[in-house]
Amino acid sequence: MKRRVLLTLCTPFMFTASAFADDFKQEASKIAQTYEGCYTKQDAACVAALYTKDGVFINPMGKHDVATAYAGAFKAGFNKLEATVDEVWQVDNDTPAAMGKFHISGKNDKGDALDASGIWTGVYVKVDDKWKLRMLAASPAPPKKD
Repeated sequence: MKRRVLLTLCTPFMFTASAFADDFKQEASKIAQTYEGCYTKQDAACVAALYTKDGVFINPMGKHDVATAYAGAFKAGFNKLEATVDEVWQVDNDTPAAMGKFHISGKNDKGDALDASGIWTGVYVKVDDKWKLRMLAASPAPPKKD
């Protein structure tokens, strides 16, 4: 009996959370496509506009101002980004998160290929009725096991 009551209480939430995840995955995918477009244009201000005013980009070297970090990546020669959105979830009622994979590439000033892949995780908030990144963390892909 207790199990049936618990299942009855949890079922509406499971459907609501699932519907939210499906809807937000589409939204996060749109943001990722826009991010790719800004990256291809090598437009650091365009990338930064996808974040809140106090949004941050975090990588293994630490926390960075978004526009500054991307301006540096573009100056180094990175000019292409491919990103997937593999999973989304709710941190709380007003804060969704997403994670996926990324691959960036380009050429340095000597013409040598630049290439990096990894995993990203983002936390989003609504600003003026639009989803924006509050924080995006990117880490390199783990080494492949032999």
